[in-house]
Order: sequence, then structure tokens, then C-alpha cells
Amino acid sequence: MLRLIYPVILILALIDTAHAHFVWLERDGDGPARAYFGEWIDDIREKTGGLLDRFKAPRVFLGTSDEPLAVKRNENNLEFPVKGRGDVRFVDSSVPPREDKEKGGVTKTIYYAKAGRSETAAKLDLELVPTQVNGKTFVLLFFAAPLTKAELTIIGPSKWEKPLVTDDQGRVTLPTPWAGRYVLEITYFDEKPGGSGEEKFSRTRHISSLSFVQPNGIRWSE
Repeated sequence: MLRLIYPVILILALIDTAHAHFVWLERDGDGPARAYFGEWIDDIREKTGGLLDRFKAPRVFLGTSDEPLAVKRNENNLEFPVKGRGDVRFVDSSVPPREDKEKGGVTKTIYYAKAGRSETAAKLDLELVPTQVNGKTFVLLFFAAPLTKAELTIIGPSKWEKPLVTDDQGRVTLPTPWAGRYVLEITYFDEKPGGSGEEKFSRTRHISSLSFVQPNGIRWSE
């Protein structure tokens, strides 16, 4: 069990055993980027031949480039050969709409993911953007408009999680006391219907994530 020695995290959220799957990116240094689908907090990574195959047309970009990177399918991730610096962004809208037992009707899901916090402009439809390079305060943007009072979750290197809510300007400041990788997950429902025929849907669920490595901070141990 962890000993908490930093005042900003005296109260931790209880871990929910029913987490929803999302996509997150990991990139260390100047190496390749890898997209995983599952639950980072529980070390669940879906595999090729299974749920990872639902992503038929992933597109990944580096920095300000509009040129998509090549995709290599590994056992439990999608790998992208990244050369150069900048944030890496992932988007896949190829998952077919599905019946929604909770909300009724049909829901289409679009997945987004970003690794890094070096760029202060959004390129994804749903994206957390730092107010300054490598900062801890972000604005949550949906089609370039701030999302106010929106809920998101941060998961720290020691695999604790904490719910957060954006303010009246769509801003949120992250608690990052430990050194290591942080992953954030946001789900937003757009209730506007769309599509046609078999692709007709009642709403769109946008699931976005942000991951980055905090170089300085408290070293933690289990």
C-alpha cells in the first residue's frame, strides 16, 4: 500500500472496477509510438485477433504534419515509426455504430489519443491542450470550443486515479506530484444524430486520452 506524502493528494478516488476501454499512446524518448486499447490502470491491453482488431483505419500524425504514419500491428498494440519531435495524435472513426443499452438508440464511437504536451493548439476534435508548453494547466476543447464543467479522470504513475472537472473556462489543473507517466481519459457525448442506412446513429461518443511523462517529482514505490 502506498504512503501519500504530498498534500495535494490526501484524498484519492476509489478505483472503479468497471472502467470503460479507451485508446492511449505511449512513446519514450525519440522511439516509436504505440497505441494500446484497454484499461491502463488495470494493465489490460487488448490483442490482435481480438478487440484490437476493431480499429480498421487508425490515423496517427506527428506534430503539425498532416501526413499519416505507417501502422504495424503487434500482439497487443499498434506501432507507428515516429521520427522527430512533437506531440503524437491518434484518431479512428471506423468502429461501426452499435446499439446503446444505457442511452437507447444507436451510438457511434470515435477514439482519439495524444502523447505529449508540447503543443498549445488542438488538432483533434476532442483534445486537452496545455496553456503553456509542458505545463500542468489544460483547456479541454471540442471542435475548438472549451468544454465547461466536463468530467475527466487522471491516472498517475502509481496507478491511482482521481476525477477532475473543468471550470467555467474549460480549464483544469492536473495534480502531478510523482515522476513518471500520467494518462488522462475523457468521454463526451454529442447528442446530434447522423449517418444514414446501416451507419445511422442517434449520437456520437467521443473518447479521448492524453499521456505524458513527468520527468521530475516524487519517486514512488509499491
